[in-house]
Amino acid sequence: TGIEIEKFYKENLDNKKIEKIKQDLKIKQDDYVMLYVGRLGEEKNVDFLLDNQEYFVKKNKHVKLIIVGSGPDYDKYLKKVKKLKLEENTIFTGKVPYNNINYYYNIGNVFVTASTTETQGLTLIEAMATSIPVVCIDDESFKNTVINGLNGYIFKNKKEYRKAIDNLIENKELSKKLGKQARISTNEYSSKYYAERVLDVYKKTIQENKRRSE
Repeated sequence: TGIEIEKFYKENLDNKKIEKIKQDLKIKQDDYVMLYVGRLGEEKNVDFLLDNQEYFVKKNKHVKLIIVGSGPDYDKYLKKVKKLKLEENTIFTGKVPYNNINYYYNIGNVFVTASTTETQGLTLIEAMATSIPVVCIDDESFKNTVINGLNGYIFKNKKEYRKAIDNLIENKELSKKLGKQARISTNEYSSKYYAERVLDVYKKTIQENKRRSE
C-alpha cells in the first residue's frame, strides 16, 4: 500500500515539538540515538537490540537506544534493561499515537530492527523518509528496500550489526549520505506513486477488454 511519506519529512514538522520530545526523553545534544519503532513481542527480536546495547554503551556513553511502542513483552524488557544496568541509555516511550509517530522518527540518528516477521517493513520505510539510515537484519521483507552501503546496512549477525553502527557513529558524513539516499529510496512507496501504478493497471485492463470485445 502507498504511504504518505511527506508527513515524515522533517521540513514538514514543528521543530519545537521535536525538541520537546527530546527534552522529555532526556536526549542531549551530543547523544547518538538508535531508534526502534514497533510492537514489543518475542517475534520482533528486541532482545537482540538490548543484548548489543551494552557493547555500544561501553564504547560511548552518549549512545542511546529509544524503543517506541508497546506489547506483551514490555515489562520483560524493562526488567532486562535494569538487569543490564542500561537504564540511562535505553529509553522506552510506551505506545505512541500514530499521528505523532512521525515526530519520534525524527529524533533518531539511525533506525534499527532485528525483526524477521515483517511483511512490507513499513516502519523501515517511514524511518527512511525522515532521512536517517537504517540497519536491519537480513530478512526477505527488507531486501527490496535496503541496499547495503547505499541507504543503510543489512546484517546477519551481531558482529556485522556492531560494525555497521560503529561505522555510522564514527563517520557523520557517511551517515548523512546514507540518510539522504534513504529518503530518495522511499519515493517509490509514496501514495502518489502507488496511485499511479494502480491507475496503470486499470488502464491496461480497460485496453485489454476493448481488444477482446472487438
